[in-house]
Amino acid sequence: MTFDMIRQLLRLPSLLEVPSLLAVEPHPDDNEVGAGATIKLLTERGATVRYITVTDGRAGSEDTHVRPEALAAMRAEERQRANQLLGVTASDQLGFEDAGAWNEDDLIRVLVPLIRQWRPAAVMTVDAWTPYESHPDHWKTGRAVSAAVIYAKNGVVQRGEGEPYEVPQVIYYGSAYPNTYVDVSETWAVKLAAMKAHASQFDNAGWDLLSQFLTEEATRLYREQYGADRVGQVEAFKVLSSLQLHFFPQAMRS
Repeated sequence: MTFDMIRQLLRLPSLLEVPSLLAVEPHPDDNEVGAGATIKLLTERGATVRYITVTDGRAGSEDTHVRPEALAAMRAEERQRANQLLGVTASDQLGFEDAGAWNEDDLIRVLVPLIRQWRPAAVMTVDAWTPYESHPDHWKTGRAVSAAVIYAKNGVVQRGEGEPYEVPQVIYYGSAYPNTYVDVSETWAVKLAAMKAHASQFDNAGWDLLSQFLTEEATRLYREQYGADRVGQVEAFKVLSSLQLHFFPQAMRS
């Protein structure tokens, strides 16, 4: 059974129709890289988008002369500049140490009460099951968010305060198994600008190569969806109902 069939059976809105979105990123730039153009489309359509940044970004440099505390402060400011470009008005930083020894359960216990409090129509995060994803912060965040969605609706094992709430669907970016494609041609330039707002990460000699790679990949996906003779950009996601997050091995193919 495909996700489109499940979505219709459960009467779930399409990705661009969700009225509220909670986007949980491992580092202060990941939401832009994975979904910046789609997030801009959502805010333009009136959706409420709330960000949670899990780590402080202090490890996001290869320069041995950069002080971690100074980099973390810089990245918090960059996060706010990118928010303004994308129309994100609510943004919370949890302050977990970038590349630190925190574990998934630490994050689950923070996320469950926040999900219950904000009650989003969808939760977005990085896909922890993408092959070869080797950054611990990415797979810990992706797995913790998915588990928090399960625990948030559990009225027996509380894992935090608040009334139980069932998140209808979960959206993964950076996925090797996408099932949803969003035409972001109109907002692609804004995505790149929002990424560039993270100057500590992208204002360097590698930007031209990275932006070209991302644009070419998004253009390739667009042509696959809409025809080889057309030019535009697409962002790809794995979207699942929360019911598919447990004992549902077909989810990879959904």
